[in-house]
Amino acid sequence: MRSATERIRRTPAVSRVEGWLRERFPHHPYIYFGVSGTTMLHEALKSQSRTWVVLPGFRCPKISAAAACAGKRLIHIDADRRTELPDIAQLLRSLASRDASHTAVLIDHSFGYPFPAIARLRKEFPKLLIIEDLARALGVRIKGQYPGEHSDWILLSMYKTVPGSRNGAVLLSTAPLPLSEGPRVPATLRERVARMEPLRSIYCVLQRGTSGEFRSRLGQLELSFPDWSPTYGFPSDLCLSRFGTDLMRIDNQVAILSSIAEELTADVSAAGFNCIAAAPGCQSAGHFVSFEVRQQHGRDQVLTRVCKKGLFIARSYDIVSAHYRSFQETFPAGHSNSEYFAEHMAHIRVALYTRTKRRRRLVGELCALAAEHGCERKNFESHSLTPSG
Repeated sequence: MRSATERIRRTPAVSRVEGWLRERFPHHPYIYFGVSGTTMLHEALKSQSRTWVVLPGFRCPKISAAAACAGKRLIHIDADRRTELPDIAQLLRSLASRDASHTAVLIDHSFGYPFPAIARLRKEFPKLLIIEDLARALGVRIKGQYPGEHSDWILLSMYKTVPGSRNGAVLLSTAPLPLSEGPRVPATLRERVARMEPLRSIYCVLQRGTSGEFRSRLGQLELSFPDWSPTYGFPSDLCLSRFGTDLMRIDNQVAILSSIAEELTADVSAAGFNCIAAAPGCQSAGHFVSFEVRQQHGRDQVLTRVCKKGLFIARSYDIVSAHYRSFQETFPAGHSNSEYFAEHMAHIRVALYTRTKRRRRLVGELCALAAEHGCERKNFESHSLTPSG
C-alpha cells in the first residue's frame, strides 16, 4: 500500500521509521508525517462527517481547539484522580448517549500510563472512530500486548519522549486520509546542540542559573478560547533520524526506564507524595512518574525549588480545557478533577534521572520538601540509593 511519504523525497530516515511502524502496527498501513500532531489531527477530523469528538478533560487545550476548529462538537470527560486517565464510567455513559457512527473518541495514555479499556470500547461501540494517542506512551503494554489493535488512528510524537527535539509527529490510519503536506522543516539549533553531550551539560548549568519561579499562568491569559493555529510541514532528517534511533532501541529503553520509574515511584511515595500507578494488567512506558502535591500552591513551590537546584520536574498541563469559557459547558459531569490535576500534579521525566547520583539528589529534595509541607512520610528506604540503582 502507498503511504503519504511516497509522495515526498524518500530518505533512509523515512524508510527506517516507516519500516518499524509497519512491523509494530500492521493494521494501520497508511502513514503520515508532519511537524505537529495537533495539526494532523485537525486535518484528519475535518475530513470526517462525524459530529462529536469525545476527549479527556485533562489534556492540552490546543487539542480541543483543533477539534473545535475542525467543526466538531466537543464532549470532555473529567479525570479520574486515581489513574490520571478519563473517568471510565463517565466515558461509557457519554458514548452510550449518542450514535457511535457519528462520534469519534480520543484516548490518551496519559504520561505513559495505559488506558486499559480500549478493547471494551471497540466491542461495545463497533462503529465508533477510536483515536489512540501514544505521544508519551510509546512502549506501553496492555495485558502484555502493544497498543493500537483496536483503534482506527494512532498518533505518535517524535519529540515528547526524545530530549532536544521540538517537533515532529506521525499519524497512522487504517484507511487513507486527505492530509495536507507542507515543506520540509530544517533542524533547529537546539536539536543540533542536543546531540552533543558537553553542550547539553553547559545548557543545563545555564538553565539552572536562570530558572525563575513557577507561578500560575491563569491570570496572564485571555481564557475565552485557546490561541491555536495549524502548523504545516515535514520533519527534518535530523528529527526523523533521532526518532528512528529511539524506535530501534525502544524495547531495551522501556525496560530500563520502567525499572527506574518503579524505583522513583516507590521513593516518592515513601516521602509522602501520592504517585499514580499503572492500571492492573498494564505496564507503564516508564517515560514519566506522575505524583500529586496536595497542598494549595504546593506543586509550584516544589517545582521552583528543585529547578533552582538544577533538577527538573514538569507541571503539564497547568492550563486545561476547563479553564476556557468556551469549553466549560462541554463537561457533562463537571471538571473539578481536571482542574485539580492542573494545580496539583507534577511529572518526573525519567530519562533525565537515569544516573543514580541525580536520582539521589531529586529524592533527597522531595523528602525535604515533603517534611516542610507536613506530608505524611511513609517508611522510607530509598531504592535509588542502593548500589544497583
